[in-house]
Amino acid sequence: MTNGKGKFFPVLITIIFIVIIIYLIANVKQSTVTCSKRTTNDLNITVDEKLESSIDGSKISAMKLTKTIILPEKYLKDDTELESIMYSIKKSYAYLGKDKVKVSKLTDRVIVYVSVKKNETIILNNIDFEEGDSLVMKINSNTKSSDVVTLKINDNYTEGELMTHLKNNGYTCQ
Repeated sequence: MTNGKGKFFPVLITIIFIVIIIYLIANVKQSTVTCSKRTTNDLNITVDEKLESSIDGSKISAMKLTKTIILPEKYLKDDTELESIMYSIKKSYAYLGKDKVKVSKLTDRVIVYVSVKKNETIILNNIDFEEGDSLVMKINSNTKSSDVVTLKINDNYTEGELMTHLKNNGYTCQ
């Protein structure tokens, strides 16, 4: 004959494991990777990018990009340069839709906010400037170019892999 004590211990262990599994599933959080890059070219124009990426499992599930373009005083005599930059930025992000992109202007800068969660692509490090008769902004929209960083929702990256990828392209990550 067996007593009830022999069956109690395996049942207790099973219940403890079930509670632990439920706790882990309920508390699984998405990892967030925050990386930034600030460059100033020979025209003294600064482009500052900050990207916050949410990683769910081993895939990018959401991205928020803040891109700030700061012009030196010599390009601020009137709003022409800032307005031109705003127009070009809006056109370059038109593929994402108006609800995904917000562009604003301050006295010496243009700030772009991009937020994506669906099957969308963001291109980083893709703005350059040249000076001719006027200031010319070049936006590289080639997603296959080696000069830019292209990230897409559902790309396979762990937190460490994404940080390494961005660090290899000149970004500082936390």
